[in-house]
Amino acid sequence: MLLFQQIDSRTFRYRIDARSRIVFVNDSWLAFAAENDWPVSQDDVIGRPLMSFIADEQLRYLYGLLMARLRTGRGPLRYRYRCDAPDARRHMEMLMLYDPGEREIELQSKVLRIERRASQDLLCTDHPRADDRLDVCSCCKRVELGQEWQEWVEVEDAVIRLRLFDREHLPHIRHSVCPGCAEVLSRLVHRGPARPGPASSSRSATS
Repeated sequence: MLLFQQIDSRTFRYRIDARSRIVFVNDSWLAFAAENDWPVSQDDVIGRPLMSFIADEQLRYLYGLLMARLRTGRGPLRYRYRCDAPDARRHMEMLMLYDPGEREIELQSKVLRIERRASQDLLCTDHPRADDRLDVCSCCKRVELGQEWQEWVEVEDAVIRLRLFDREHLPHIRHSVCPGCAEVLSRLVHRGPARPGPASSSRSATS
């Protein structure tokens, strides 16, 4: 159930160099990371490859194609995605810009809207975990129900359909990319900016 909406006016910025290593993050980016149970400093991220923060192989591949497109002057690129918290759906937009003088790519994220909801234990990092795993799309935050259904659904629906409310220990979360979001990113690579992304409709497209 939607409890209320909220706005966050910050811009979260980071830059990568010609070797795709992070060379800058702004204070808002660091604050947002800490708010999402990832308290890091600039020293923890500066100099590290961007791809080391992306768990899914297919998503790393698609991001690599996006970076290559930008470096050939075919930008800027823009797409929508979700970055959820246990108690909120965050609908966001990413803007990717290339600076040919510095040979750097800047990635800027903004929150379009926040929808508060009842907290979801499946997304709580401190909840006890079992040995099994569930795939969650890094871009739209939908959960794969498994090969039996071949569906990706909102976390609230997944909890009901997989009867996770009966379990004391929940599955581990494995970040991947759903077919719909992979298609959105692929279209962005090959055809240029797509129409407003699935984050505002049924699916979305990042990490």
